[in-house]
Formats: sequence, C-alpha cells, structure tokens
Amino acid sequence: MSVQLIKKYKVKNIHGQEIKFTPKTVSVYRYLIGGTIFGLGWAMTGACPGPMFVLLGKGVWTIGIVIISATFGTFLYGLVKHKLPH
Repeated sequence: MSVQLIKKYKVKNIHGQEIKFTPKTVSVYRYLIGGTIFGLGWAMTGACPGPMFVLLGKGVWTIGIVIISATFGTFLYGLVKHKLPH
C-alpha cells in the first residue's frame, strides 16, 4: 500500500493507532557515505544482496563469506546505531 493511500484512508496499525509519517532531514553526506559503502560491497561481491542465498543454493560456496560478512555488518550496526545520526 502506498504512502498516499495510507494517509488518505487514515490506515491504522495493529494497535488501532493511526499510522504517521515524519519527514526525514535531507543530508547529502549521509547518503553519499551509505551509498558508497553499499555500492562497494555490491561491486566487490559481484552479487546483488537479494540473491545471495540463491547463489549459495546453486553451489557458489564463496558467497558464504559474503553472507557471513553481511550478517556481521548488520550485527555491528545494531551495536552502534544509537550513536549514529538518524
């Protein structure tokens, strides 16, 4: 469901509260750094993050290193996200 429809029909969440959207502040620096890290990871692995498990299932065992690294990166983000400017 699109944001416009959610706003138009005042859709509620599972707790019965109306869903609210707060606009984010635009920060070019933040998007450049994040996009660069994401793009470098994509370029180094040669694989889109989506089909990593498909590649593993196909027998490309080296993608296992990528999956482990992505999982570790997600865990690391969880540890430091409270210190990052969101």
